[in-house]
Amino acid sequence: MRRGTRGAAYLVLGAAGAALLGWLVYAFTISVQGTSGQDRVFVVALAGVAVAVAGIVLLSPPVRDAEVAMARPLLGVELPAVRDRHSWDSRWHGAAWAGLVLVVGAVAAIVLLGGVPAGVGLASGGVGDGVQVLWRMPLGIAVVLGSFAIQAGFGGILVWAAPRVLGPTSADKLALAAEREQDLARSNQLARELHDTIGHSLTAISVQAEAGSVVGPTDSRVALRALERISATASAALEELDEVLGSLRSGGTGRTAADLAALVRSAATSGPSVLQLRGDWGRLPGELSGDVFRIVQEGLTNAVKHGSGPAQVRVAIGSEVEVKITNTTTQQPNSRAAGGRGLVGLRERAALAGGAVDAGPSASGKEWHLCVRLPNR
Repeated sequence: MRRGTRGAAYLVLGAAGAALLGWLVYAFTISVQGTSGQDRVFVVALAGVAVAVAGIVLLSPPVRDAEVAMARPLLGVELPAVRDRHSWDSRWHGAAWAGLVLVVGAVAAIVLLGGVPAGVGLASGGVGDGVQVLWRMPLGIAVVLGSFAIQAGFGGILVWAAPRVLGPTSADKLALAAEREQDLARSNQLARELHDTIGHSLTAISVQAEAGSVVGPTDSRVALRALERISATASAALEELDEVLGSLRSGGTGRTAADLAALVRSAATSGPSVLQLRGDWGRLPGELSGDVFRIVQEGLTNAVKHGSGPAQVRVAIGSEVEVKITNTTTQQPNSRAAGGRGLVGLRERAALAGGAVDAGPSASGKEWHLCVRLPNR
């Protein structure tokens, strides 16, 4: 009932608009009847201009935006923001809603202005006229109350019609779907960046903590160095996390060859990893250089998880960028190798860049390898 009442309040606008339109029609009609010759032609031309201006206003792009903004609080309906403003489909929807409000508002006003006086007349006719006409009073009261109750019904019509007339057009739905897809892509990108950054650092910290716990009880200097490396890695991870979030906000994800070399040097493998870079890194697009950096970062993390010993990192830049990372497969069970979404994120990143990923143990089972190819465009 509350929604109907709010709709009835919206009818005031329609009734006022219908009254103004009716008065203009009446005024032009009287003017045409009261003139002749050139004066009549002028009045008719003026009426034509008024109709044209009204049509232009009703079919203008901002109208549907304004109608949606008004319908939300006055009708209490949920309507998405207008994305499609300039197509004729959207414009006709806006004009159709204006016409519907005028018609429903006019009918509601006629019912109210006709029903209330009629009810009052019936009720007053039943006072002091004897028992024979006592039925007039309850009937008159019922007519008055019914006239007001019907207003809520007309308001309910507008509440029902608003999502169907002012709701999203086909172009709006496509735009909404595109926005959801962009939001999902941004969420996936954030997840990949955070996984690659934090996952790499946590893996390094785990390796250093294990080394310190194994040797530390017999050599305090080893434990102290492990703690120092853990502290440095954690601090670097926080700095890189801040850098990643800043890059995502600004849209810049480019990396330099020096960044890549520093990443390989800091890899938490049991020996120093080696980088072989062929081609001109400086000519890579910023986004592609960022993708290659993250791929190497995740590849080094997987090298620690699935293998042992230093990793060999080869990056070849030409018409495509090829990244190869290999290291010896561990023969011992590795608790860090279980689970994770690193390869899933790598494949998603490569697919978005138009590339492909091949990863896993070699045919001999003695090496773990990762090979990623990305088009350089």
